[in-house]
Amino acid sequence: MTPRAPAMAPEDRRAAIIAATVPLLRDKGSAVSTREIAKAAGVAEGTIFRVFESKDELVAACVHETFGTDALQAALGRVDRELPLRERLAVAVALMQDYLRDIFTLMSVLHASGEPVRRPGGRHQPGREQAGSAVDEAFVDLVGDDADQLRLPPLEVVTYLRMLTLSSVHPMLGHQGATAQELVDVILEGTLARQDTVNANNRKGARGVVKGEK
Repeated sequence: MTPRAPAMAPEDRRAAIIAATVPLLRDKGSAVSTREIAKAAGVAEGTIFRVFESKDELVAACVHETFGTDALQAALGRVDRELPLRERLAVAVALMQDYLRDIFTLMSVLHASGEPVRRPGGRHQPGREQAGSAVDEAFVDLVGDDADQLRLPPLEVVTYLRMLTLSSVHPMLGHQGATAQELVDVILEGTLARQDTVNANNRKGARGVVKGEK
């Protein structure tokens, strides 16, 4: 007789249903049915309503999960500290871009499907502020001992980098397409030409004028 698999803990079942639902919501919005969700989660349809009071509650839980930063923080913690600073930050920014794209995609699809969407918690909700601070701290930790290469405090650099990262993927800002490496280069190098490059160009121009006069 085949032994019965151990029952899933309630919190694990809840997490599994949310994990199966989020991709369906991104694809179909609120039009996705609980039957489709149950099939994707590998549970009976009735199980969904033993975990969540309604489909709306499940959707709200999915939005909350998408905004959560635990997975992002864990991914940032796995970035190779042996990489040069520029490469470390580029990997981290790419992770942040993916996280933000997932949020914007889900919110856009739900909005388009007529689902009233609210971000979890208020603007000044302590949990949200703590999550944002934790992500900033993870970026600062990535800077590590290379902080002495910066002329600004690491947290200030990270703040500017976070603002650029948000603008690079926000669907309403019209500046999508910048790569993680390009954003890091702008923050670390700025946009002014290096002085040695300017001097070299000036010398070339001066030589051209002299030759032209001859």
